[in-house]
Amino acid sequence: MRDPIPTDRLILRDIAEADADLLIELDSDPEVMRYIGPRPAADVAAYCDRTRDVYMPMQSHPWHGVRLVIDRASDQFLGWVFVRPATASASAHEFDWTDPGEIEVGYRYHRSAWGRGIATEAARPLVRIALADPATTAVVGCARVDNIGSIRVLQKLGLQQVDTRGDVCLFRYSCLT
Repeated sequence: MRDPIPTDRLILRDIAEADADLLIELDSDPEVMRYIGPRPAADVAAYCDRTRDVYMPMQSHPWHGVRLVIDRASDQFLGWVFVRPATASASAHEFDWTDPGEIEVGYRYHRSAWGRGIATEAARPLVRIALADPATTAVVGCARVDNIGSIRVLQKLGLQQVDTRGDVCLFRYSCLT
């Protein structure tokens, strides 16, 4: 595992197969999944498989991947944040995220973390790391048009809305001038 990334209030650490219970609990809240869709896996075993087969291989890269977000004061699991090649998104083709230098930022949090700046604080160091890499051409993200909280996070990270596809707003921070 890579070293955790500390922020003022948080610790960002690599995801592990043993975190499946935390993930399924997070995804079991209908309000958390309201803008995302159905839970991505049916049971803890499926979450373990996805973590092992999809998330953990990203950790071979110095900074790509999913990181759990832990409250430093309480050691409470708040959610997760990721940066990854945008081409890995299931919607990459639909969103025209075809440049291998584009990096997607995404996140999911317990309701207790909403409205407290947690998502922005957790994503900010990962976006900075991505932007510092000369191979990164842009940082991209998306949020449903009615998900005002996620839209605000992307804006606070410096991404600007560049398009709307159906009910999804597309955001971009371009490194190229």
